[in-house]
Amino acid sequence: MARRDPEGTTYGFTVAAAVGAVPAARRQVVAFVQDLGLPLSDQALENVELLASEVIANAVLHSDAPCDVAVKLADDRLRVEVTDVDACLPSVVQSGPDDESGRGLLLVNALADAWGTRPEATGKTTWFEIAPEPPTVGVRNDGADTPPSLRMDDAVVRRTECRTRIRSSAESRLSVGTAGVGERHQAA
Repeated sequence: MARRDPEGTTYGFTVAAAVGAVPAARRQVVAFVQDLGLPLSDQALENVELLASEVIANAVLHSDAPCDVAVKLADDRLRVEVTDVDACLPSVVQSGPDDESGRGLLLVNALADAWGTRPEATGKTTWFEIAPEPPTVGVRNDGADTPPSLRMDDAVVRRTECRTRIRSSAESRLSVGTAGVGERHQAA
């Protein structure tokens, strides 16, 4: 069941602990985004749908439990938060060309304006933000909106165990997945 705060700036709902629940959840996120009235292009809405799908699927797959989703305005940006019961903070995974998974956080990093994680009393929240597009009155756009390409030279780490990362001087130079607990990741 969907929840809406009295001010109308936050929507929330719970996703069942099943991968089959993810498609309906991502469509629900898009419906809530449209209700918030942010000026987002069709391409930006598709990006929101993709990012919501990735973050929700990760929560369901790695926690084997339901997760809570919040869609809200935060400082004039769209913010989608997914809270699950798994305390392990997500990390970028090195995946091969034939792997069927492992690229979700690369997509989040490439398409979101900002993203991050924060520990919760009983798990964690993974979030991403999308900024509204500036008005285009009088500006002609002959090309289709295209998302930024993934930078394959970004450093990645292989997930070998569940642990929070300790930032070393070498890690602080990495551009993907190395923000400390509760810090923002700036998209590429």
